[in-house]
Amino acid sequence: MATAWKILYLFIVFGGGLWLTTRGIPKAYVAVGRLLGFSLKMTPITQKRIMRFKRIRRGYWSFIAISTLFVISLFLELIVNQRPLAIHFNDQTRFPAVQEWINKAIPFYEASLFLPKEEFAQNGSGEVDYHLFAQMCADPSLLDEQLAASAEQLEKSKRRFEKLTPPAADASEFQKARYEQRQAMVTKRQRLYDELVAAKDAFARGDAWIVPTLYPYSPASLRHDFDSPPPNAPSWKLGIPLGTTVAGRDVLVLLVYGFRISLSFALLVSVCGYAFGIIVGGLQGYYGGWTDIGMQRFVEIWGSIPFLFTIMIIGSLMTPSFMILATLMIVLRSWLGITYYVRGEFYREKSKDYVQAAIGSGVSDWKIIVKHILPNSLVPVVTFAPFGIVAYISSLVSLDYLGFGLPPGTPSWGALLHQGLENVKFYPYLVLVPVVALALTLYSVVIVGEAVREAFDPKVFSRLR
Repeated sequence: MATAWKILYLFIVFGGGLWLTTRGIPKAYVAVGRLLGFSLKMTPITQKRIMRFKRIRRGYWSFIAISTLFVISLFLELIVNQRPLAIHFNDQTRFPAVQEWINKAIPFYEASLFLPKEEFAQNGSGEVDYHLFAQMCADPSLLDEQLAASAEQLEKSKRRFEKLTPPAADASEFQKARYEQRQAMVTKRQRLYDELVAAKDAFARGDAWIVPTLYPYSPASLRHDFDSPPPNAPSWKLGIPLGTTVAGRDVLVLLVYGFRISLSFALLVSVCGYAFGIIVGGLQGYYGGWTDIGMQRFVEIWGSIPFLFTIMIIGSLMTPSFMILATLMIVLRSWLGITYYVRGEFYREKSKDYVQAAIGSGVSDWKIIVKHILPNSLVPVVTFAPFGIVAYISSLVSLDYLGFGLPPGTPSWGALLHQGLENVKFYPYLVLVPVVALALTLYSVVIVGEAVREAFDPKVFSRLR
């Protein structure tokens, strides 16, 4: 039953991710754009380019694969998480994994994820042990040991209490306090015992259940439930397909969460950097003159800053968060390269007849830039974007490997690679796993970039006048 559930879960995950990538997200994008007043109607040449891209099978299917995996990674809290999708005990049902995903998906929203042990038939004051709860659902007899220990403590408290005689009216405050203290202890341990009995009955009659995720472990989970200490080599039998790290963290979990962080970082830096670079390059190419000269000198001076060393210096003084690191990458580097290409495209397009006709008709500069020149100047942007993503993934991995990247404890390919190289002699899988994942990801993105470059090549659709 558990195997069938996991197969169905896996099918839903990949099927849903593929549908969102090919159907759901594009339709939502078009619907939101039209709601905001944009027509979003593709020109005939854009349609031809897209069809040509689809005919380049290696690039198209690489794009589908990498996009589907990224879309799926946006829901990792519902797929790979030690917190279950749902947990029910007596009259309360909670959805810890769903709540955690909502916390991550909605900015500035933070709901408590802590579920105390005492509310779910477990001893202690920490968060409920979900793996133990699942085991108790499968085998309620696991509570017998807790029941025996609780009964022994209860009997011991009763015997100590029975040795005392009720204090008289003229008894000292110490005697009264000791009597009340032992009486309260008996009451407390009786309550705990009764709760355990009721909990066992609830497990036995099926009033307690749990719905785990597909892979019930988180990046912070420490897997010390094996005979040998970590790191543990990959083993399907033990339930660790890619092994564990020196600290006992599951490598598979770190790998998938690291994929999301790496690709999210690269996409954020690329989109924001290219947007700013397009603005700067467009203003240079359209207005020219002193505007172009002044801005170009600034770009050249700013580009001479060694951004990697600058980030390393800042990283040595403070521990940058994801957003701080992305902001530094955007401000220092990502917008510079694309300005040269956009500037050249604007110079070329501005000299054409349709732009001169628009200027002569009194069309505003903003409309000429946005509606006429910009759509015809995006070929280098689309072409270089995949290669920029490759560069930013590599930059993040490099910074994390050197220890100047994301905070310690963050699931990162660079940190995993650093740990692997420190133990490469005895645990080579710690190096092999992140290297293979990084190589496949970069190779897929490069293939997409080559296909996009070939599909958007203007020479293919050019005509002799």
